[in-house]
Amino acid sequence: MALIGMVSLTACATTSGPRSYLTPSEALSRAATLDGTRVTVGGVVDLGTNSRCLFDSVEAIRVRNGDGSRVLTLSEGDRLLEHRADLNHRFVIVTGTFKRVFNEPDVLDLYQCNEAGIEQDFVRRARR
Repeated sequence: MALIGMVSLTACATTSGPRSYLTPSEALSRAATLDGTRVTVGGVVDLGTNSRCLFDSVEAIRVRNGDGSRVLTLSEGDRLLEHRADLNHRFVIVTGTFKRVFNEPDVLDLYQCNEAGIEQDFVRRARR
């Protein structure tokens, strides 16, 4: 697997076994339990000038309308934007520390899409 910074751009094959990751909505529904723990979450990443978000699906990106139940904020926005062409609107697996409250209340974060997020160790493109 070729790592570029903290972002892996290789795709991996799926297996027919059980899923080894949570979706953003599953992680959010267990936010109190997962806070501060290492997690693996799979979803579709949306990278833009004001976004570094991990959604359940492409459909969830299109119909977001302020609904935070299916989206997590990702750390390392600048690093992710360097790989926007390879990652944007693609399914990725993110591993890192789940944070129920991603930023302190006095922090203004224009990339933040939800109060909860992942302080990522790495992101890799994958197939579902």
